[in-house]
Amino acid sequence: MLTALRHFNQVKVLARQSEKADAPFTCPTCTREVVLHKGNIRAHHFKHKPPVTCARGKGETEQHLRAKLGIYDALALEPNVMDLELEKDFGISVADVYARISGTPVAIEIQRSKLSVADICARTANYYKLGIAVLWVGLPDGELSREKYSPSAWERWCHAAYFGRVYYWDSGQVLRAVHFGAHRIYVESTTWYESGGNERSAGGYERISKRYKTPYAGVPVLLSRSFRLARKTAWIGGTVAVPQCLLYVDIQPKWWK
Repeated sequence: MLTALRHFNQVKVLARQSEKADAPFTCPTCTREVVLHKGNIRAHHFKHKPPVTCARGKGETEQHLRAKLGIYDALALEPNVMDLELEKDFGISVADVYARISGTPVAIEIQRSKLSVADICARTANYYKLGIAVLWVGLPDGELSREKYSPSAWERWCHAAYFGRVYYWDSGQVLRAVHFGAHRIYVESTTWYESGGNERSAGGYERISKRYKTPYAGVPVLLSRSFRLARKTAWIGGTVAVPQCLLYVDIQPKWWK
């Protein structure tokens, strides 16, 4: 976690702006003491002392920490961004970054690999109750550049929720929007003989894969300039269920066929 409460005055501080002489620090959620870690390799952060029972203490990858900081720092420079806060606590969830962007309250959640679709739905529904638009952002994967990609459960959920788009962090406030189109697999033609001597054949056609998709990237989009508020009614399709929600969706036209 990148923020904690300075114990003597209960002020929320960033790890990079704190010193060990300012200790003790406490977790805003569980109120237990956390330790400041400031090294030369990892992003400066706070860490819970074991045993860890707090949801905030489960650990984050370096990529996740840097994505949060990158988005926060970039939005801090934009004149249309107000009430910017890193790791804002909303009870059922802690938004990685929260801000009012051109008047729209937005919670930016960077997807963790351990977060289930059920958790994503619960948080999204809670933000709706609070009148806050939510933007789920994934961390980039090198395989997205390939023609064949197997989306995870959360990616399939986001694709359904965000009208055929999934967002991935690039740098600063720049996101990449990706559409997952159908991936066609060619079934080779084969010939064989049955026990009675009859010749049989199969294949020689294309089919649509259930597992794999073909990624189609849109143009890079800016969080502070390229998005709008969108309301979505509850929707169910196959194994994917999206609750009624407020979403933050980019404004670029559909780029796929």
